[in-house]
Amino acid sequence: MKRFLKIGLDSAAPFPMHTDLKSNIFEGFEVDLIKVIAEALELDVQYEVSLWKDILPQLYKGELDMICSAVTVTASRKHILEFSDPYLHFRLCAVVRHGDTLTSSNDFKNKIIGVRAAAVAEKYIMDEFPANMLVHADANIELYDSLNQGRIDIVVDDSPIAGGFLRRYEKLKIGMFIPDTESNYAIAMKKGDVNLKNQINEVLRKMKENGLYDALFTKWFTHMQL
Repeated sequence: MKRFLKIGLDSAAPFPMHTDLKSNIFEGFEVDLIKVIAEALELDVQYEVSLWKDILPQLYKGELDMICSAVTVTASRKHILEFSDPYLHFRLCAVVRHGDTLTSSNDFKNKIIGVRAAAVAEKYIMDEFPANMLVHADANIELYDSLNQGRIDIVVDDSPIAGGFLRRYEKLKIGMFIPDTESNYAIAMKKGDVNLKNQINEVLRKMKENGLYDALFTKWFTHMQL
């Protein structure tokens, strides 16, 4: 009998990690990843969509079984959740309009910066640039629209997600990768769900050994700087 699991998804779909669950084609790197894991472990999965600021508390409270939706591994999150081995390494980056130049973080001075609410990028900018005017949004697309229209100066985001949005916004570019912001995405689970974590880690290990992981990476991140 298959084990039934509820998997949390960010309602503001972070393509190419995954598209909107209600879109014509539900696809992405994480969608392919979960398909492989579900088949290997004989899991019956159901996706649940939530605002990002709500999704981690839902997992903590047991309303979800796992989240596979661009979850950054942090020390504070590891205190309350289990994490699989990382499946994607990335950096924070600063997105600007073509014609604008960033040479260092000193260029952030007096800039209006857009960040996703409850994201790691938000915490980073609030800690490092407390004097800057910040625009917080529940959905990434609100930030990229504002940047594209000149209402804000910079969007700070995870590099894979920024790369996905830049395919849609020709006037925008990555101005710089922010130093010392290397991070990893991993599957988040309820604290104590160690058996499931170990099973998922074994599938990830086999995917890297047999070349399937590299094939999925190439499929979704070709020509993208992470």
